[in-house]
Amino acid sequence: MRFERQFYSAKPPEETLRLIADFRNLMSWDDSVHSVTPRDEVFSQGAEYDVRVPFSGNPIEMVYTVTAYEPGVRAVLTGVAAKATAIDRIEVTTTDTGTRVDYAAEIRLAFPFNLLDPVLAIGFKKTVDHAVEGLVRFLSA
Repeated sequence: MRFERQFYSAKPPEETLRLIADFRNLMSWDDSVHSVTPRDEVFSQGAEYDVRVPFSGNPIEMVYTVTAYEPGVRAVLTGVAAKATAIDRIEVTTTDTGTRVDYAAEIRLAFPFNLLDPVLAIGFKKTVDHAVEGLVRFLSA
């Protein structure tokens, strides 16, 4: 399942990207997240986070890693759990009024959950839309 969203921030690209990609901020914009525990003190490529998220009504633990980070350009975060893998790709571009954010979330479910992709995509879409709404509010603060 892949979900793509585009939105804008008045903040400069480097600050916008760092605020999104540093998952220490995740609970500030995604209220579906149960908890975030950074494994590293400093944000950078390779930083890891233990993230507890809902999955089919039950919380699961995912380990997210910042797998790519180019300040002010792009970030990729990969989350791995027994039942799913999530890849978040964030690209930022300078605009006349701040920053355009291109956000793509890809969710790959393990068997047998992947058989339910079309049905589960409805719930994931709502979750992604809600998180992006929270992210827009967070970035405007």
